[in-house]
Amino acid sequence: MPRGMKVRRIDYNLKEMMEKSEISVKQTFYNHIGKFYELYGFEKTDFKLDKSKKADYYFPADFAELLALILKNSGNHPFSRANHAKDKVNAAEIQKYNKLICEGIDNELHSVFRDLIYTMPSHLQSVKLGDLTTVLVERLTLFIVSITKLDHQGVGDAIEWLCNELDKANYNLFRGNFLTKIILQSNEEFANQHYKNLLDNLYGATNEKVDDLEKRMTVANNSIDYAIALLIKRILLGTDDLYYADKGKEFLDFDNEELLLMLGLRAVPADKNSSNKDENNYIERDIYYRAISDKVNHGRVAMAEYVLDDYKNKVRARKSIIDKIKDGSFREASEISIDEKKRILESQIKEMQDELVSLDADSCESEDHEGSIMALMHSDYLAYCEQVHNNSDKLKEIVDNFVGQVLINFMNTRDEE
Repeated sequence: MPRGMKVRRIDYNLKEMMEKSEISVKQTFYNHIGKFYELYGFEKTDFKLDKSKKADYYFPADFAELLALILKNSGNHPFSRANHAKDKVNAAEIQKYNKLICEGIDNELHSVFRDLIYTMPSHLQSVKLGDLTTVLVERLTLFIVSITKLDHQGVGDAIEWLCNELDKANYNLFRGNFLTKIILQSNEEFANQHYKNLLDNLYGATNEKVDDLEKRMTVANNSIDYAIALLIKRILLGTDDLYYADKGKEFLDFDNEELLLMLGLRAVPADKNSSNKDENNYIERDIYYRAISDKVNHGRVAMAEYVLDDYKNKVRARKSIIDKIKDGSFREASEISIDEKKRILESQIKEMQDELVSLDADSCESEDHEGSIMALMHSDYLAYCEQVHNNSDKLKEIVDNFVGQVLINFMNTRDEE
């Protein structure tokens, strides 16, 4: 195949991929894609024709936009800079990168790729990281200053309270994760038992590598760039044959004027050597993406959009106590009117009544079954805590240093007066 050629018109060669990634210098592109290989575990031949190191780069349209988004923002990745040090990365850098990628998903990707990413649990978490990291830093800073600088707030009392709250938070985090895992495992077992043959007949049997990738894609705490890299890996498996084709089958036949007319492409020249061939590629890609959009679970997309919109509405309405004091809306608990207290109590009574009904309905279930799950969770929690305790020496040093820096404020209080 001649240099710079592609298997299909809709795909991208090196020159087109550089333009899509907004990279003008080849060496910069090579550096960025080299860092991509390193960060996300790709082989250096994954994007080469015939999977050969000396062959041309080749990027199927099925994932090229996803890869371009990562490469375009590679310079802003906290670990991409040549002189980066992980121990020097700060929250602001992570927040900036998350916001850039999430904005790119909404504003730069074709809808089929946007929808695919929206169905991944890590997307919403990354949006929240982009919004809340600054809030977390500000509130932690205020808390640290408050426990060490307020004259009549005992630092020991504050630490005692914080230890108790962190103890409860640690258990509740593990509990939520454990129960979610149990539910997902139960759903997977049910699907395998009742629908596996049907799904295999419809979509073809999957292999262990595909199963592993798809499970990793459902992890909520993947960073957004890593989630996209997993999606690229999954699509790469499905497009692997294209790399070995001497000339793959084109998506559209430009000699079929009747088909072009049906697709509203009457004005597009059928001549592949036309000066408007780039325009043909753009339109043909768009039609291709629309054609493959049926592979997206649109019900899950709609749910993800609803949850994201609900979160954004709450963000707009969210106010800190500082903001409420400034606009005059803050009220101490003792300042709530009698009518407001009645409304709150009535709401709490309703919630408790609903819970009682739910408990009555659950009473028919085996208490031994529930007890066994709780016992297993408690046992796993003890093992989890012991493992973290035994395998976190480096993290302990960092946290120890962080807490020490916090308590320096307490030690130096009088020196600064």
